[in-house]
Amino acid sequence: MAIVQISRIQHRRGVKSLLPQLAAGELGWAVDTQELYIGNGSLADGAPELGNTKIITEDDDILGLATSYTYKGNTQTPVVTGTDANNPIRRSLSNKLDDHVSVKDFGAVGDGSTDDTAAINRAIANLQTVENTGKERRRLVFPGGTYIVSDVIKLYPYTQLIGDGMESTFIKQTSGSADCLIRTTDRNGNTSANIGNDGAAKPQGIECSGIHFVTQHAKDLIILDQCEDIHFRSCHFTGTYNTQDGDSSSPAVVSLVTFNSTAALPTKRITFTDCTFEKSYYCVKANDDIQDIFFVSSEFQTAYRAFNLAETADGSTAGRITGPTGVVISSCRFYEIDAEAVKIHSAGGNPRGNIVANCSFRDVGQNADDSSETTAIQFDVGGNFAHHNYFYRTDNVSTVGGTIYHEGPVESSVTLADNTVGATDTGIQFNSHSENHVKVEYIISRGTSRQSGTLHINGTSASMNIDDERYPAGGLGVTFSVVASTGKVQYTTTSTSDDAVLKYRIIRFT
Repeated sequence: MAIVQISRIQHRRGVKSLLPQLAAGELGWAVDTQELYIGNGSLADGAPELGNTKIITEDDDILGLATSYTYKGNTQTPVVTGTDANNPIRRSLSNKLDDHVSVKDFGAVGDGSTDDTAAINRAIANLQTVENTGKERRRLVFPGGTYIVSDVIKLYPYTQLIGDGMESTFIKQTSGSADCLIRTTDRNGNTSANIGNDGAAKPQGIECSGIHFVTQHAKDLIILDQCEDIHFRSCHFTGTYNTQDGDSSSPAVVSLVTFNSTAALPTKRITFTDCTFEKSYYCVKANDDIQDIFFVSSEFQTAYRAFNLAETADGSTAGRITGPTGVVISSCRFYEIDAEAVKIHSAGGNPRGNIVANCSFRDVGQNADDSSETTAIQFDVGGNFAHHNYFYRTDNVSTVGGTIYHEGPVESSVTLADNTVGATDTGIQFNSHSENHVKVEYIISRGTSRQSGTLHINGTSASMNIDDERYPAGGLGVTFSVVASTGKVQYTTTSTSDDAVLKYRIIRFT
């Protein structure tokens, strides 16, 4: 049909429910809904159908009108999204965008100055606590930026906070009056002693990844309270502490991560993987009866003590009968820790099954020089494990202490000079004041001959005994002795014209 020229435009207005069939090209305005329509015209005029066509205006939900989104993919053969290629799955663009929820959808800015506390809490509460419609428990994305908060952020059950990376997404606590930056809550938002009231589900199924949590004040950073199945991955936790050369008196006693638990709602199955903890009096503090907490491939630096466990687990206070059990610290790095990297106290509880393994300790026990001021690992109660750890210390004597068994690595070879008559130091030394049973497993090469054995060293700093279990029984002319006051192992050799080469490792039982 040819274009028909008209001299004037006719239009109608009224409420939408009374809008009639408009003539071809005629406009109709629904004043109650602010919607604009134009008449289709007759079928004889070439219109595809009778009725009125809605004209999009600024008041329309444009995304809601887009109903033809279909996933295409980037393969040469078309992706089949439906039952067959002729019946693709179509969704609205609005539904597609709702698959990913950003904290900015709730008003957060992340510009490093705007207070985003209300927006973040609103987002978490709305995504996790709506009715059971299948739309709850959604991941909340924090695009790169610095999100300032002035109150506590509540982690409801099943919260997932996903950032753009620990050095891209920052959540920073700027208030000195808030208890902490983040703490776990039950389904109703209850905290601390009120968790679980009215049958509300305990904190569980929480995950955080790719976020840097920061506090500007000497306050606890994160409190994990009566929760289970919590995972932190590639997160960074930063406080305000600076190393104090072992001074434990002046800094506030705060912790980056504090675990709380009760007999009714125990805290258990918490995992930190590829995380960094720095600048706090304690990195991790746990006195309650928590269970099965894992720290894997993580770093602890610039702190007074990295792990402080069972200090007030007295065996009688409710929730502190035993203390932490099953805390596993594996393949981690400790750096610039003023006191012990890991200390398990003996306060009357029975913390058991805690493990420190395959970790490295650099500048631990005294700030800045790697020399010994205190032990790197201190277990004051038995039933815990430490093995395959390495200590970078110029004084490697007091690396472990308390009630502990520790197997060390094979050390560098030592040359035992031929025909040494006066007792000479081998370079092997232990703390004779605290280590009352030390084993040294060794092998000696002298010329073409070999000797292997174990030195058993027992006693105190007043009197030491050394027993050499060796093969062959006759030995290679090398005799060992020990100086009780210093814990130094010495040797003498016969004259054979060959120096002896000693390889060894130390097993400490304190």
